[in-house]
Amino acid sequence: MPTHAAVQLAIETRFSAQWADQSVVIRYENDPRKLPAGPHIRLFIRNGRAIEVGFSGGKILYRRPGWINAQCFIQAKLGVKQARQMGDAVIAIFEGQQFSEITCRESEVVELGDDGEGFWQANAKIFFDHDFEVTVN
Repeated sequence: MPTHAAVQLAIETRFSAQWADQSVVIRYENDPRKLPAGPHIRLFIRNGRAIEVGFSGGKILYRRPGWINAQCFIQAKLGVKQARQMGDAVIAIFEGQQFSEITCRESEVVELGDDGEGFWQANAKIFFDHDFEVTVN
């Protein structure tokens, strides 16, 4: 059975391979570095509760829903447009894509505004399903 860590690694690997804007610093969970002064994205992956969706030949098929949350930060003085564009670029990497038994589905970009630390924040959220089988003994 694939672990939460394996799902996280697959998503982070895809993101890091496809993110094109090298001027934006990418921060993954548990990154101890100090937050950068410039544009950056904090990427989080959350897994939901697995549900049984099928049974065949001694195997149970499970589907675990989850979501990718990319917190996009741009200097507040640069305005809304760039934060929204960062969110759209994150969504373009995942929405409608399938990889490593992960199916990415619908998405949204939500503008949260000034974070009080000098940044404008927009969050890109992409929902996904992860299908996996478990052999019954």
